[in-house]
Amino acid sequence: MAKLIGSLIMMASLAAIVSVAQAIIKIETATVKGGKAFINGNGAVRGAQIMWEGFAGVTTANKSNGGFSFFGVLPADCTGTLTDGTQTIQVAILGCAISGAPVPRTGQTTAFAPGDDGDLEKGVRWPNRRFTDNGNGTVTDNLTGLIWPKDLDCVGANTFHTWVNALAAAKTLAHGNVECGITDGSVAGDWRLPNRNELLSLLDLGTSNPALPASHPFINFNDKSAYWSSTTNAIDADQAWFVEFGNANVGSALKSGLVFVTAVRGGS
Repeated sequence: MAKLIGSLIMMASLAAIVSVAQAIIKIETATVKGGKAFINGNGAVRGAQIMWEGFAGVTTANKSNGGFSFFGVLPADCTGTLTDGTQTIQVAILGCAISGAPVPRTGQTTAFAPGDDGDLEKGVRWPNRRFTDNGNGTVTDNLTGLIWPKDLDCVGANTFHTWVNALAAAKTLAHGNVECGITDGSVAGDWRLPNRNELLSLLDLGTSNPALPASHPFINFNDKSAYWSSTTNAIDADQAWFVEFGNANVGSALKSGLVFVTAVRGGS
């Protein structure tokens, strides 16, 4: 009898270990409500105390599927840390605006010398889901909150434009645009030519050809060509800045020159 009881206890213990090992936290909702982060998910260790951004016991995972939901503090960088004591994940909060003007990480993770960018990786960390494909021809960057066309090359009929024409072409983008497949309810004037910093915010300086994050959902962009920004070169007002997605090169060209164009909306 003692051996039987011991075997049963061991089997129960193994079953518990397997259950914990198979639990995978899945976030269903992570958004801003009433100035707080609202998180809903499942897959946590059943009955576990959930910790959010260092605050213990914000809720308890239920005992059926490890489900949980709670209101918690809104992280300053819009990405929070959630743990059930066994798993720890980073959660990007949709609809969250980063306060102030913090500098994001460049994306470079390879260190070439002590104290360099890849070694220190300074700056605001990227959300663990950097981009959201909105399913309406647009993509939201969860780091900046900016919204881009999924087809980065569709603005202006996939052709080169002078700077003045680029400014005009970007403003015409709106819901119903066939070339871009935009069905987001936007109207002409909601979109604009991105400034230099906004274009730079898309770059991942840890890669090239294209220098965009590996998980990006963009299509049809010309990674060998430059894209106009709306920013004029302060040294020469006849020139405007451009960004190349292939090698992350930044330069300026005469506004009468022919360069690709994309658009953006959002921002403050």
